[in-house]
Amino acid sequence: MVTGFPSPAQGYEQNTIDLNAALIKHPSATVFMRMDNSHYTNMGIFDGDLLIIDRAKKINSNSLVVYESDGHFVLGRVYNIKANGQTDVIITGSVTHVIHTVKEI
Repeated sequence: MVTGFPSPAQGYEQNTIDLNAALIKHPSATVFMRMDNSHYTNMGIFDGDLLIIDRAKKINSNSLVVYESDGHFVLGRVYNIKANGQTDVIITGSVTHVIHTVKEI
């Protein structure tokens, strides 16, 4: 015997969000990098943010990329790398998402 009233939300249940499916297109070519400085706040990237980097994504001149220069990983746009005349850089991958943690005060 069933008693009581049905839930008003019955039939409106939502599926859970799979962050891997939503944020990662090439799982075997995706790496994560944590920012350890605040030089990129003008791009909305802060100290402690987590970058999702896709090494298989096609890169264009406006892509935000992580590249290796003089043994350090650097964040920048491809057109800025070319404009600065940097030819000895190795592009690691394209930044696809930035996960920012809201800090408590």
